Amino acid sequence: MSSPAARFRLGTSTSGGGRVTPTELFFDLVFVFVVTQVTHAVERHPGWEGLFKGLLPMVVVWWMFSAFGWLTNAVRPDAVGVRILLTLAMMAFFVMGLDVPYAFEPEGWAFPVAYLAVVAIHCGVYLTAGAPTARRAILRNMPFNAAAGVLVLVAPHLPEVWGWVCWAAAVPVLYLSPFLGRIRGFVIEPHHFVERHALLLLVVLGESVVAIGIGAESPQGHAVDWPLALGVILGIAAAAGLWWVYFDGDEVRAEAAFEKATEHRRQTLAYYAFTGAHLVMIIGVILVAAGITDAIHHFGGRVNPWWLGWGTAIFLAGHAVYRAMLKSGRIADRVVGAVCAVPLGVAASFAGWAAMAAVVVVLTVIATIDHRLAS
Repeated sequence: MSSPAARFRLGTSTSGGGRVTPTELFFDLVFVFVVTQVTHAVERHPGWEGLFKGLLPMVVVWWMFSAFGWLTNAVRPDAVGVRILLTLAMMAFFVMGLDVPYAFEPEGWAFPVAYLAVVAIHCGVYLTAGAPTARRAILRNMPFNAAAGVLVLVAPHLPEVWGWVCWAAAVPVLYLSPFLGRIRGFVIEPHHFVERHALLLLVVLGESVVAIGIGAESPQGHAVDWPLALGVILGIAAAAGLWWVYFDGDEVRAEAAFEKATEHRRQTLAYYAFTGAHLVMIIGVILVAAGITDAIHHFGGRVNPWWLGWGTAIFLAGHAVYRAMLKSGRIADRVVGAVCAVPLGVAASFAGWAAMAAVVVVLTVIATIDHRLAS
């Protein structure tokens, strides 16, 4: 029987191994709130400035949230110490989500401070990994993570132009860090890594369902009538279409591609196909969710001409990159679907129901053709 001290130790492991743990699933729930906050920020400020002020914090948050997927792939979150630190990181992520609307303001200091706390926790837990290469890898990359946090911290206190420069610089500091810090040494266990990111995307798709409920809330508060019922049906159908496009055997094929890859190739695939391509898909889901909310609010009238069409196109483009990297399925229908989705602004300018119906048709055709040809 192990001693209490042994049970409390952080516990090292050369690989996360096996299936995603309940601890990780619980940890990922906080991401729903972050995505919801970003969706609301985008919807409340439909111009370009509002779009970037919503998505840039999202890009920064995703970098570290995805990094925790890499972390638990190398260190199993079974020990009490790891669970405590992950819970502290959850709190910090939640604070970041709360402060998304104020991340560009001087009073939004909690966002960068919470981000830097997450960086410190992530590095600290990574240093308990059993693989020496993983410990060396995080020490090479942690300074870039911290540098991005410092840029975001000082940005609101500079003249507006220089503040935007800091935010614009923070993104390449993060996303180029694997190359500047030389992406090697991180432990990648295929099954766990694929499943973790698939579940993360499922959590994000859940936010689009939440958006349907938010859109269905009436300020006057009345019972469901037929336009609202039809709007909810179309919204659920659009969310289901995004789900079907991704969850139709890709996880199995992606895992097989990971298994066959060399150690260095696994790291490259993990960065491009998961950290990169999944970010693109998440941005697409956020825009679609904002579009669904807007379309239900303005079911018979004009809605934002960009959100639904471009959101769908961005999601499909991200999934095409994901498949292309892993060679896990057809990409032609995704590319064609993305091109077809862009002009959906025409339908949006007519009525909310028309925009949602057009998205449902595009996604249904893609999912059906792909499913039949893959069978």
